[in-house]
Amino acid sequence: TWEHPVIEAEIADKNVVGWLRNVPRKPWALSLPYEMGGIVMPMYPDFLVVRTDGAGLVVDILEPHSPALADSYAKARGLAKFAVKHAMHFSRIEVIRLVGKTIQRLDLMDATKRAQVLAVDSNAALDLIFGIANE
Repeated sequence: TWEHPVIEAEIADKNVVGWLRNVPRKPWALSLPYEMGGIVMPMYPDFLVVRTDGAGLVVDILEPHSPALADSYAKARGLAKFAVKHAMHFSRIEVIRLVGKTIQRLDLMDATKRAQVLAVDSNAALDLIFGIANE
């Protein structure tokens, strides 16, 4: 239910032409690795959003993730590692939280934010970055 407000906010943008719920473990799904406890596992970012940007179509990767889940920091770090290698192919790569009715975003296209997320080793450390980014 907390993902619903995120996609509603996205599709309210008149530049959005389509979106995909990236269903985990489907053969067509976008999967990228993340590591937790020394084990590498696949993560499936929740949404791929396609927008027009004036020059053509662009794709955004949006990952709303509950901070209550134990893997929150590890998945954020995995997405940041992905952004290091593949940011040039996307318009936005974001880790997102819903706090009450407020959507909080960490922009992993921003090198400073990405470096901060790459350094996290706990959900508490990720909470601090969200707190700083959304003050």
